Amino acid sequence: MTQTPRLPLAAAALLRTVARIRPGACWLVGGALRDALIDRPSLDLDLALPQAKEAAAQLAKRWKATCVTLDDKAGTFRLILPGKNATVRHLDFSELQGKTIEEDLGRRDFTANALALPLTPEMSATIHLKDLLDPRGGAEDISQHLLRCENEEILKADPLRILRAFRLAAQLGWTIEPQTLKHLNRLRSRVRRPAAERIAVELIGLLCLPGAGRWVRLMEETGVLTVLFDDLEAARQCALVYYGRGGVLTHTLDVVDRLDFLLDHLSPAFPRSAAPLRQALGEHLRSGNPWRATLMLAALLHDVSKPETARRVGGRLRFFKHELRGAERATAILKALRFPNETVRTVSTVIAQHLRPGNLAAGGPVTDKATYRFFRDLGPEAEALLLVCWADHASYMPQRQLERLLGWASADPDSEASAKARPVEARKTLHHLQVINQLLRRRFEAQSLVAPEKLLDGHAVMRILDLPPGPLVGQVLEKLREAQACSRVKTKTQAVEFVRGLKARLGA
Repeated sequence: MTQTPRLPLAAAALLRTVARIRPGACWLVGGALRDALIDRPSLDLDLALPQAKEAAAQLAKRWKATCVTLDDKAGTFRLILPGKNATVRHLDFSELQGKTIEEDLGRRDFTANALALPLTPEMSATIHLKDLLDPRGGAEDISQHLLRCENEEILKADPLRILRAFRLAAQLGWTIEPQTLKHLNRLRSRVRRPAAERIAVELIGLLCLPGAGRWVRLMEETGVLTVLFDDLEAARQCALVYYGRGGVLTHTLDVVDRLDFLLDHLSPAFPRSAAPLRQALGEHLRSGNPWRATLMLAALLHDVSKPETARRVGGRLRFFKHELRGAERATAILKALRFPNETVRTVSTVIAQHLRPGNLAAGGPVTDKATYRFFRDLGPEAEALLLVCWADHASYMPQRQLERLLGWASADPDSEASAKARPVEARKTLHHLQVINQLLRRRFEAQSLVAPEKLLDGHAVMRILDLPPGPLVGQVLEKLREAQACSRVKTKTQAVEFVRGLKARLGA
């Protein structure tokens, strides 16, 4: 904990204004104080006071801010400040819960958030610990980087706090106190009670963070994960012979871990593709971006339908069409939790297609035609699919072995170099990872293969073949693009000749 905690100067100035306009009982509470004590930037200010609605309206008028009602029943209102304030994003005004500030703090989720600082017109940016109200020992827990809720009733009051515990601990890099973990385990059945939208926000907030895999595992250990995603429970007893204890669920958690590892190790995993991949995806790859959460959800649900499709054929366990059934099931799960449509679409596509890179790897050298069709069919979801598939195949190696063999995983799959890799049983996994590497390289290094230049348009095709408008024109253009991808057509003249050559086959 920092020796001299301070609020941002702009935040202190805003709080002095609040104190002058609303004299008397008004306190800064929660995250801003916690973050100041650990010298962590905070863009949000939470205030507790009587008559919160009136205060928010009065200050909104003074600052020309937008006032949003977060929870009229609970008396919570947000002021969004005008302009781009790099120091304070918004202020939340909450009706004092109870007759005193001590009662209010006694109802807050975790001890680290149960701190209060009285506002005065003369207050400075420096926080003096003697001025803090800390009835639950939150400052000590902050110094120990410990997230603690000492009373189950606090968690029962808003079961979303069960999920928030994992998200906050992940954000702060803290440990959840052992007794609190027991509370979370005992109350796990309540975690689906809050509104679906609130659950989705907390899940996205957790899964978009580096290291999220560790917290997903802890959620599974406390029983919270399979209450949130009850479709995963059946996976625990599926394919035990193949995956060992925990069955498909163990494999799923390994995939989440490997994806977590991959997103933080793109350069060693993809030596030639990491830089253009980062450039293409931009903000998507940054910590805290919801796209990372989308990938994690795809990893978490990619085998959700293996239990229902498991069949033993000739002594071998098979999961026929589990990818298609899984895409449908994942769509239903995420829609029920009110995840954004874009997230649902990406997760569904990745799950439906997640066997495709492996099938390409098993089919011999990946041809130009197969590469073109892969990127044509996947479109903007191609990168997401390849990243999740890399994690899926990498999960069949122990983490330490994967790190040791990572150099082999980026080798050319058509070379004989990887035949020297040890242990021998790792070579199949390495080959799959090499094919994914190859597809990514072609994505960025062979643009004419992935997205051929447009040599002819539909009007030209209709003129050449004397065709009316219709689906046949699109089919001809697609055959032309495929021929370009395979280097059979390189110029406009060749394109015209190619289309003319299709006339007899098309009956045109």
